[in-house]
Amino acid sequence: MGFLPTDYRPTSATGRANDDGEKRAKYFEPKNLKDGEATTLRLCGTHDTGHVIAGWSYFTEAGRPRRFPKFPENYLEDIGLTYAGKQQGTGEKDRPKYFLSFIALRREVDDFVVVTIPQKQVREQLEEVLGMEDYQFLPSGVANFYLTLKRKGEGTDTSYTLVPTLKAPTKAEQGRWEETSKGIWLPALYAGGDPFLGQPEEEYARGVRPEGLPPSRRDEYGADHEVLVSVNPEVMPANGW
Repeated sequence: MGFLPTDYRPTSATGRANDDGEKRAKYFEPKNLKDGEATTLRLCGTHDTGHVIAGWSYFTEAGRPRRFPKFPENYLEDIGLTYAGKQQGTGEKDRPKYFLSFIALRREVDDFVVVTIPQKQVREQLEEVLGMEDYQFLPSGVANFYLTLKRKGEGTDTSYTLVPTLKAPTKAEQGRWEETSKGIWLPALYAGGDPFLGQPEEEYARGVRPEGLPPSRRDEYGADHEVLVSVNPEVMPANGW
């Protein structure tokens, strides 16, 4: 009879570098891609289920991220400096930036990840996709399409393209989401918490809804409209990616 569990991982496999790497793999931003690289994402969940949030974020002087459902009025108290403010010693303070975060099944890691999009051009492309009639969410909460995000260029010459492909998820993917979804609660990011610990039991018992406004799109007249998530009552064929 051995002292250690049979599935025990030695310290060589659970060191800080490895743990940090696993944690980073659960979070994704377009900037993580290199020039010419692409990733494939399938959206899972909605704002009402606690799997989509939007708001304002910034890094503190200590380098810690802070996120808010509404614009933080007192951000100057602890917000960090701009790149120029740090590099040139001007002391110029940064400003909060708008962001959209959601859960997606990322093909490259075969896992559910938190996708955060601060880039306006990427959000605009996503809003266009969500406005298409045939691009909907199944009753399972999984999208009947996937997105291919590709990066081109570096630095100020960086651009992104988001291409949708209409193809339903497999039954296995929908089953994975059903088992996983209740263990993910994105509003935890507002409090600096871990979204993969799920909704706090006391909030769940009270039926607390996610903070913040659902994603919106701006029409050609400058008016903002909530992006409604359509649900297709018909079960789509299970064809996977």
